[in-house]
Amino acid sequence: MSKKTFPCGHKGRGKYCHRCERERRLAEAKIKEKNEREELFESDRLNLRPLQHASLIDKARKIISDIEQGEHYSKYKGKKLRYDRNVVSVPVNQDYRLIFRETESGIEVQELLNHEDYNVKKPGEKT
Repeated sequence: MSKKTFPCGHKGRGKYCHRCERERRLAEAKIKEKNEREELFESDRLNLRPLQHASLIDKARKIISDIEQGEHYSKYKGKKLRYDRNVVSVPVNQDYRLIFRETESGIEVQELLNHEDYNVKKPGEKT
């Protein structure tokens, strides 16, 4: 069997271009993964899209889940804020923090703040 040129321009010995087929399957898998992530964003109670990286989004989801299920926030280096002892700040990384509020029913996530917003938003801070 001799090599032939496929319509895509690649050369091979099969019935179809295996290289193009592999690229097509990889592209489909990538699209499927993206759609699954978008569906997860819809189920989140908090907008995690600003985090941009999948690993940070997964980390934030784990922190939220663990803390709301009873894990102590200090495990994730969380601290109560001085101006309001019912507010807990938990760092996701150096740039983002999750803000939780302690209520009678437990601890609930309030918002995700980037570093700048977090520093500006502290109402008890002296200027």
